[in-house]
Formats: sequence, structure tokens, C-alpha cells
Amino acid sequence: MDQKDIYTLRELFENLPISLSELARQSRINEVTLARIRDGKHTTRRDTANRLLTALSRVYERSLSLQHVTGIRIQGQEQSEEHVA
Repeated sequence: MDQKDIYTLRELFENLPISLSELARQSRINEVTLARIRDGKHTTRRDTANRLLTALSRVYERSLSLQHVTGIRIQGQEQSEEHVA
């Protein structure tokens, strides 16, 4: 995947070079929860999002944070805040 400033959560999952179950193991997040986060059907706590982004950073060998990835629904945040870079 090309290096850029902002990624969508969808593209990170679509280009994932490992299985969802392996990502679940690496991030210590339940596979069903990951699928719900991926599909936008689940708001998540900030610490869960950070664990996911840490695992994705290792997988993609680049620094990924909430400032660099859109589409993660964080509990307590307004929908519009999620997409602000």
C-alpha cells in the first residue's frame, strides 16, 4: 500500500496482508469486535482503537494514529470529529 498522510479504516482492512484472526491476536481485540469496527457498526473505546492502530502500524510498518486514520467510531465523539485530520 502506498505511503500517504491519511488512510481510511476500510482501505487498511481491504489491503490487510494477514487474516482478521491474526490481527485479532496481535491487537488483543476479539475478532467479532474487529469485524464490527471494520464495518462501522461498533463504537469503540479509545484504548481499543489505539491497540488496533498499534497492531496495524506493525503490520504496515508505518505510524498510524487516530490523526492518520479516518472511519473509526470512538465512544463519546461526534461523528464529524472522526474525520478531522
